[in-house]
Amino acid sequence: MLGKENSEIRSALMELTGTHWIGVKFHKNKPRGLKLSAPAAFCAAAAGAVTETALLKVSAIPCAGARYAFNAPGAKAPPLAAFIPARFNKVMDPAAPVSGAPRLPYAPEYVSFNLSGPADLYLSFMLNESANELAQAWAAVTGKNMDCRFTGVMSFCSEGAAAALNGKRPAVSLGCAKAIRSAGLQGQVCVCLTEGNAVKVAGAWQGRLAAAV
Repeated sequence: MLGKENSEIRSALMELTGTHWIGVKFHKNKPRGLKLSAPAAFCAAAAGAVTETALLKVSAIPCAGARYAFNAPGAKAPPLAAFIPARFNKVMDPAAPVSGAPRLPYAPEYVSFNLSGPADLYLSFMLNESANELAQAWAAVTGKNMDCRFTGVMSFCSEGAAAALNGKRPAVSLGCAKAIRSAGLQGQVCVCLTEGNAVKVAGAWQGRLAAAV
């Protein structure tokens, strides 16, 4: 049976999709004994957590979209100009604030990546092929098509993280141009699963494999 240690869940998800997964946890207080990382965009910190754990102070994240999605004190909806390509300026008001983007209903002070213990959600940057394989595996082990929410108007993985946690269903973010460039995520989507959904699909997958032996 799959436990709730995030390294175990990440390993099972990686076996399922062939991609690295990052365990993300939000904290009201700073975890004891953990050094605060240098300020970084949420997407960049998540991408870097494949090889190194990280801890960010939410209010110091240098991305207005992430601060807004994670309900940082005083954070306001950022303007569309921060995310849309310039050619859209003719049909969209770049100064208009983003509307309808998901936000956490609480205000965590910190967010960590790949710490030991349970995680709130799991995310992975993957090519469309891997995302399609995840959807196929989801259907195979649950008997239902993967009901997911598409995000990406505002930011990349932070918006997907908030959407997944709020809706308790998988979120797929197509990203914004800035995040894709800064984190080197060209051609990839960000898939976010709550802990419950991650355990469900990865555990069912492991059960199927064990039964097939």
